[in-house]
Amino acid sequence: MKNINEILLNPVRMRIIQELSTREAATANELCEKTSDIPRTTLYRHIKILIDNKILSVISEEKVRGSLERTLALNVQEISKHNTIENGAQNAFGFLMSNYGKFHRYFNGENPNPGEDKIFLNNTIMMMDDEEFDQFTEELRSLLLKYSFETKKGRKARDISIISAPVEKD
Repeated sequence: MKNINEILLNPVRMRIIQELSTREAATANELCEKTSDIPRTTLYRHIKILIDNKILSVISEEKVRGSLERTLALNVQEISKHNTIENGAQNAFGFLMSNYGKFHRYFNGENPNPGEDKIFLNNTIMMMDDEEFDQFTEELRSLLLKYSFETKKGRKARDISIISAPVEKD
């Protein structure tokens, strides 16, 4: 198996995982419809990588007009094996380095224009008790879901990363 961060933090694979996280299962064709801005062959290649690394499971196969249509589901058990306290620092590092790589490639690419491309960094310390924080994260989750999945004319993929980090005590 490849490094779990390399597998999960790829933008195309992340969109597949996000889509499947909102439902029990989906066919590859349904995933293609939801992510119509991604070429079908590219999507199938990323689905194969997720299956090969046991992130997705094939829960059924059916012949449809001469081809095999797979129904896929997230393999939550496999994903959970990597989401442990022991792997926490490594997972955080992989996440941060993946984002650093995106910024590095962007700013060293041709004609970076953060204003036009709506690229920004923000860090905010918020004062909340646990109940307020739970409410905040639920509202944030709803907002993210509202804009996350549907491909429509004029929409383009935007990579939004949110971190709840430990606050260092002075």
